Amino acid sequence: MKNILFATVRQGNCGDEFILFGTQNIIRTLQSEYNPVIVNKNVEVCRRLQFKNKIVDIGIDTVPPRKINLNLSDLCFKNLPLEDNSFADYYDLNDIDAVVFAGTPEWLVYKLFPLYQKLETYKGPILFLGVGYHEGFGGPEAYLQFHETYRKIHKKALVFAVRDNILLNYLKPEVQAVLLPCPAIFCSKRHRKRDRLTRIGFSLQAKAGDARVNFVSQAVYDFSFRLLNEVSKHYETEVIAHWIEDLIYLKREVKSDLPVRYSYDAKDYLGLYDRYDLVISTRVHGSGMAASLGIPTMTISHSMRTDTVKGFLSHVLSPAQDIMEILNLIRSLDMAAESEKIIRHKEATRVAYQELLKPIFPL
Repeated sequence: MKNILFATVRQGNCGDEFILFGTQNIIRTLQSEYNPVIVNKNVEVCRRLQFKNKIVDIGIDTVPPRKINLNLSDLCFKNLPLEDNSFADYYDLNDIDAVVFAGTPEWLVYKLFPLYQKLETYKGPILFLGVGYHEGFGGPEAYLQFHETYRKIHKKALVFAVRDNILLNYLKPEVQAVLLPCPAIFCSKRHRKRDRLTRIGFSLQAKAGDARVNFVSQAVYDFSFRLLNEVSKHYETEVIAHWIEDLIYLKREVKSDLPVRYSYDAKDYLGLYDRYDLVISTRVHGSGMAASLGIPTMTISHSMRTDTVKGFLSHVLSPAQDIMEILNLIRSLDMAAESEKIIRHKEATRVAYQELLKPIFPL
């Protein structure tokens, strides 16, 4: 049985796991059996990497006072193994048959530097699937400022598929990438055609000042709630929370007659989203999950990452738009045609990925 290593995030933003599900599903269309292994980029799992190769001076209260050097690398690594069911930074790649960077903007961060270093001598296939741009990457010239090890591996990769035009242009001419929809469009293996609009799901986020991570601005938050309150007057409506702080803070402000649905387990969202005929989302991969199920979507734009939702055929909403204009757009949707278009697009995208991956899989 072959072992495929996926760089992903578990128990963080569940959108990262939606991408992982889709990546694994598309590979399984070419290689039905393999052992999925992960490098878990969860911040809590990787926090110890911040101390690697760090030495600090500590004062000792003696007479006379003296200082000692404390090697944090020894403290954090030699005595404390990684107690997470994932691939640790001190493992080698001898038993790994392929390495896949499965989306998320965190494919170019310190958390993965130990893996990048190992990949310099790795002989197996390296793939980047569905990776996206992040505002923290900087402008067009910034890519060349990243450590040479990162750039070597990007050039070494057999497949480098990006999900947005911004990253495609950011990497030129150093990396010859291809543009394809994010693999989150495959996170559900099955889908069904929606032919009428009965129930709408709002995938929303808490605001800055409440949530500490994964929040939206006050302006986007206010717009989202104005839209939610108006739409809920006309359609059966529910709210979906991806993140624990979303659940805590949205529950306090959502009207008591609107359910707020959440799960700690990303796989549960396959069932949660399947309840809806239309999804309106601030979450990019809320729109991706919905599209994988054949559900038309509207995405509230609030960052450059919104470019990704073009690959889900999502209608992009601006917080500057008039609420009644959006309500009229919802009323005018031909649900059957919209859903059918998404399903055909999902199938065409599957074929495109298979053509890209056939030279590699089966291993």
